Amino acid sequence: MTRIQTQVFEILRDIPDDKLFAAIEVLKGLRALYGLSETNEMNKTASDGAFGIFNKYANPDLILLEKEAWGMAVKDKYAAD
Repeated sequence: MTRIQTQVFEILRDIPDDKLFAAIEVLKGLRALYGLSETNEMNKTASDGAFGIFNKYANPDLILLEKEAWGMAVKDKYAAD
C-alpha cells in the first residue's frame, strides 16, 4: 500500500460510521471521474485519427452544401408528412 493510500485510510478511520456514507459517495464520484477521463483520452485519440476518413469518397460538388445538409434533410422529412 502506498503512503497516500495509508493516509486516506487513516482519515476514513477518524470519520464516524454514521458519516461515512458521504465520504464513500465522494470516493465513488472521484473513481467515476478518473475512469471517464481515461475513456475520454482513449476516445479522443481514436476520433482524431478517424476524422476525415471518408474524405476520398466525398462528392466535390456537395462539399459546399455540408453545413446546410441537416436543415435540408429535416425540411424534406417534414414536408413529406
